[in-house]
Amino acid sequence: MVHQNIDALFITNQNNVSYLTGFAGLAPSEREGFLLITKTTAYLITFSTYYHMYQKGGDGFVTQCITLKKRLNHILGEIIQADTIKTVGFEPDSITVSELESLKKKLPISWLDTPTTAESLRKIKDEKELTAIRKAAKITDESFTFIRKKIKPGITERMLALEIEYYIKSHAHDIAFSPIVAFNANAAIPHYLSSCDPASPAGRQRLTTNSLILLDFGAKVDGYCSDMTRVVFTGTPNPKWVDIYKIVWEAQKKALSTIRVGMSASDADQISRDYIAQNGYTPYEHGLGHGVGLAIHELPKLRPGIKDVLEENMVVTVEPGIYLPGEAGVRIEDLVVLKSDGVEVLSKASKELTVI
Repeated sequence: MVHQNIDALFITNQNNVSYLTGFAGLAPSEREGFLLITKTTAYLITFSTYYHMYQKGGDGFVTQCITLKKRLNHILGEIIQADTIKTVGFEPDSITVSELESLKKKLPISWLDTPTTAESLRKIKDEKELTAIRKAAKITDESFTFIRKKIKPGITERMLALEIEYYIKSHAHDIAFSPIVAFNANAAIPHYLSSCDPASPAGRQRLTTNSLILLDFGAKVDGYCSDMTRVVFTGTPNPKWVDIYKIVWEAQKKALSTIRVGMSASDADQISRDYIAQNGYTPYEHGLGHGVGLAIHELPKLRPGIKDVLEENMVVTVEPGIYLPGEAGVRIEDLVVLKSDGVEVLSKASKELTVI
């Protein structure tokens, strides 16, 4: 805080609150807990629905309860007055304009934009975090073994997505995100939505022979995510699709064998991108990968223009792809841990060309 010239830091990103306090189970889309860190004390501020779980505080923080009579701004105001706080840093990516304007009106001190402060701490995983992520990756591998047995002509994208979700929820704490199941041309949409609405196109489209199936899914264990993508074929695969599969797989191999600690994120991205272009295809428009942890997408970002340096015990995806709009798409994604001598690949599921 001294370097940022602030007296306190107000944390509203729910993953950051969990990371800094161990207050597990917060929904990223909700406002269930807040953290105010001063130069002497960290205050976990939550509602009565959670307060009694953390009433005694925890490792490095004390707990305050929001009630009908004592709102968030009242608690913040008392702490600000008691500690003579004049400048508070806030997370611009996790607070709305209306929330910030309300705080400024009720608490007329200086509010300073401090982006990525807490997120930067989350980039490097400790052994406890890595253990959870390894467990999540193992269940994700097992999910792939399970779902291959369910792939049969006539099944819909929706039903396969639900099968994956059921398996993961039966073996892990939760899914890391809604599974993506995309047949043929739908696989050319990187984050295609395998809708759970039976009346939607995804709910109606049935698998036919000679098809390509892209599967992107992950498990969550102790709050930590995994992420993996595999592509399989049915019947007699289209030779062009087989060709792009081999190119994407080779592009990923080159990245996995080259990525190392000390490399910039943009240089890591360029390895696969160049190989795909050299083979006559348009490289992926997304980045080569992203950090994974409490959130499925977090720092670092492996993409052009990002100069961040890769460090040991960062957990990232490596997921090159080729997308042919209106025809098909191939993406192969592994989760890896950066180590001093290369990468530890956590995704063990086979990438051999598979025809079902």
